[in-house]
Amino acid sequence: MEKEKTNTVSPRNAILVMVATFFLVLFSEAVFLLTLGQGPALVLTEFVVLLVPLSYMLLKHVDIRSYIGLDVKPRFILFGLASAGLLFLVDVVVSGLFTALFGVSRAVEQSNATVTSLSSSTGGLIYVVLALSMAGVCEEFAFRGFLQNTINRRYSFIPAVVVSSVAFGIFHFDPQLVYTLSAMIAGLTLGYVYHRWNSYVVSAVAHSTVNLVVLALLLHGL
Repeated sequence: MEKEKTNTVSPRNAILVMVATFFLVLFSEAVFLLTLGQGPALVLTEFVVLLVPLSYMLLKHVDIRSYIGLDVKPRFILFGLASAGLLFLVDVVVSGLFTALFGVSRAVEQSNATVTSLSSSTGGLIYVVLALSMAGVCEEFAFRGFLQNTINRRYSFIPAVVVSSVAFGIFHFDPQLVYTLSAMIAGLTLGYVYHRWNSYVVSAVAHSTVNLVVLALLLHGL
């Protein structure tokens, strides 16, 4: 007999799931790089970000579609594209500010160099585009749909968006803090977008769109 689906997840357990995800991502990324190379590693690591919270929700028989706001409607896609403009503006301003304060991030430069190098071949470009597109899908599921949403159901929006944004920043760790702090601010923006529309689709579309816009600008030397 099929168990009845629920929409109850403990905030403490959600945080523990994300801690487990963090360490699994670190381990998996290293394994993928050593065995498969950079292109596949970029894509598969994004799936790992999704895998742990998704598996936990399936184990707990959570009604995932209603829990995270998975409602694919044209208007939500349009809202996501419009929100991408806000996210891109925030990203440009914040990145410029933190670069001025802390200097150019070597981690960001190395990441940009890796992406540019991979994108020089057709196969590599496909991996990069797929990875950046899946980043919006997988990371928004984990950080907004799962973590932020779970905390917000028990507490209020402010602690929920702060915790999810800090976690998002930690997952984008940069010893010089530029990338980490920029990711935190981007997380706050995406958290607001998710909360405003109560839609995983809106935040995922916004996230993926900005990633692809930044890639296009990078490849054009801008």
